Amino acid sequence: MYSLGIDIGGTGCKCVAFTRDGVQHAKAYKEYALPSGTTTLPPQILRDSVLFVLGECLKKIDPKKVCAITVASFGESFVALDVDGVPVGDILLYFGNHDTTSFDRIIDGIGKDTFVKIAKILPDPSFSLANMLYTKEIAEKPVWKFLFVATYITYVLSGETATDVSLACRSLLFDVEKRTWSDELLEKTGISLSELPDVVETGSVVGKILPNLAEELGLPSDTPIIVGGHDQIVNALGAGVLNTGDAVDTSGTCECVTPLFDKIPENAEFAKNHFACVPYLGNAGFVTYAYNISAGSVVRWFRDCFEDALLNAAKDAGKSIYAYMDDTCPDTPSVLIVLPFLQGMGGTPEVDANATGLIAGLTTNTRLPDIYRAVLEGITLEMRYNQEKLNDGGIRFDRLFACGGGAKSAPWLQIKADILGCEIIPVKADETGAMGSAILGFAASENTSVFHVAKDFFQYGKSYLPNPELKEIYDKKYELYRTLRNLYTK
Repeated sequence: MYSLGIDIGGTGCKCVAFTRDGVQHAKAYKEYALPSGTTTLPPQILRDSVLFVLGECLKKIDPKKVCAITVASFGESFVALDVDGVPVGDILLYFGNHDTTSFDRIIDGIGKDTFVKIAKILPDPSFSLANMLYTKEIAEKPVWKFLFVATYITYVLSGETATDVSLACRSLLFDVEKRTWSDELLEKTGISLSELPDVVETGSVVGKILPNLAEELGLPSDTPIIVGGHDQIVNALGAGVLNTGDAVDTSGTCECVTPLFDKIPENAEFAKNHFACVPYLGNAGFVTYAYNISAGSVVRWFRDCFEDALLNAAKDAGKSIYAYMDDTCPDTPSVLIVLPFLQGMGGTPEVDANATGLIAGLTTNTRLPDIYRAVLEGITLEMRYNQEKLNDGGIRFDRLFACGGGAKSAPWLQIKADILGCEIIPVKADETGAMGSAILGFAASENTSVFHVAKDFFQYGKSYLPNPELKEIYDKKYELYRTLRNLYTK
């Protein structure tokens, strides 16, 4: 039997098929046909793209052997539908800048502390509420339902409107302790309960595939459609985050560390550092997202700036440009300090759109490999700053499961182990998000524990342990990093 995981991102979507032993058998991906820099996504393009990758994936396997389809997506963004189930406008992507006048007025009236107490997060315009208010103002028809992106696709597939707790947490309207929509916040913001989907646990069956789609795709008529939730949640599951003290480190364009802990932090500063508190897979505990928007994008900036020299040298060595950069990366800590805020300071624990990057310590002896290592160190030192703030809230992780593009860089994995002081375990699977969704699908179809299914899926590479000889060096370097960070970004 096959379990299909649909993973919806901001620039494209994919569908991946797995068997019960964790083996990937098929994959299809489609990038949205949008101009560069677009901050909206037409729902029809999203719908057509998802149905396309679903159909392409099914062509490579036997559709009659599909036991579940699970959908996960990025958070915050939503599709607003009218009473006939027709979208009233385009999807406003979470990274776009839209009018926040009503949102700002409501936040000032309610008070940020109220959101911290109930939603367990410091409010800002990136959350769903801001665009919900804006949509209600500009929509030509009344809004019947606000459906998060994954919720909209499960609606397209099943006709049912239900979301999971992890996506609900990205709205600013969810009571994390009560695990339900907050009556107080709904009343004060003017969003009605009827405009929101029902909330179920991550991995719940929301319905069966619609008969016309089952016939069109060749699927069994009783194929269950399952809500996988927020992409960071399914990614953590696919990477192997099962126990308190575990965390996943996903490094791509952005970097996000998602640790698992057992109870809601009592320290209000935790939420005020922009850390969320999200229920994880039923009663398994809670996770948060510590992230930096300038991670892999800074590595790519370095590559692009020196592309001619690096590409020529890589060709001479018979390697890819990234393999060459890793092979020539020095083994010892750099004397340079890099502040990696080339796209502003975005994420946690602080947001400063005006922050810029810095390379300190350059001399005439500095060479490109020295700068490359310093870039990797700077990105990791920023995650250590996040780690320190997490520790202040009582959140600690003993090991990091590494995935994403950055997990393919051996020097970077060792740098992370040395700077963060914990074991780094690279995940062999390339599609941890889709795999997490597939795990949820098998668990739902078998009516068994997610963790029971998950253990059959994991495969890891060689782990990286901290080098005790470098601890003092990196402790001192971190203090200097913090000093420059505070001087340069305030």
